[in-house]
Amino acid sequence: MRGKIWIFPYIALMIWVVDGHEIDILVSARREVEVLRWNEHKKIIRVPVSMPNTEAVWTIRNLLQTRLSSASLCTEERLEVFDRYWPIKLFARKKAPFINGDIIHCYIKGGRMSLAEKTKIREELLQRLVLHHIGQWEEILGVMISHIAFRKNKNRPYVIQRRKERICFDKELSNLSLEAIAYCSFKAVADYGGIGKSIKRGLLEKHFPTWSTIEKIIIYAYATHDHR
Repeated sequence: MRGKIWIFPYIALMIWVVDGHEIDILVSARREVEVLRWNEHKKIIRVPVSMPNTEAVWTIRNLLQTRLSSASLCTEERLEVFDRYWPIKLFARKKAPFINGDIIHCYIKGGRMSLAEKTKIREELLQRLVLHHIGQWEEILGVMISHIAFRKNKNRPYVIQRRKERICFDKELSNLSLEAIAYCSFKAVADYGGIGKSIKRGLLEKHFPTWSTIEKIIIYAYATHDHR
């Protein structure tokens, strides 16, 4: 019945009828609303235990209006980034994308991913990953970098710009594997800080045991990459 809301409580599940649509509601300790399934036959979402019913109903109505389909949730939609395909789990609300449990968690307006949205998500994931690694190596190596930038550069994975006190990474670095990006981040910080060859080599052997293979992949991807 449109405009009416009926709530049937169960031990671990609630069934709500919102505007004539039956919705299975799971309660979670997590902070965000998660869409677990959404198609003609079954609609299942997980909501924070602290979320008021009125807010949960508002979220469900937004989902009903945008008509999300199961194809855009987890099973059929994939995003190619970091040298592999990743399944996607959508957020009901807009927030920055991240990777957790081998799944990309992200928000897509209208539930359908355009080419521009794919590019944006790849860039945001790359920035998040690189900044994480940079922060770790700054602390380990005692180096402070004022700015990290991202620009297209088909010739090099990163460029040291000392006058601007920054490192500029290639936006297309997201085509490489997670391990290769971690390796590039280390090398960028080490190069910026002028770390000696013997120290650098020791850290490579310890943290990147397959570094020689990674180096060959990077040289293949970037013709003018300095592999010293």
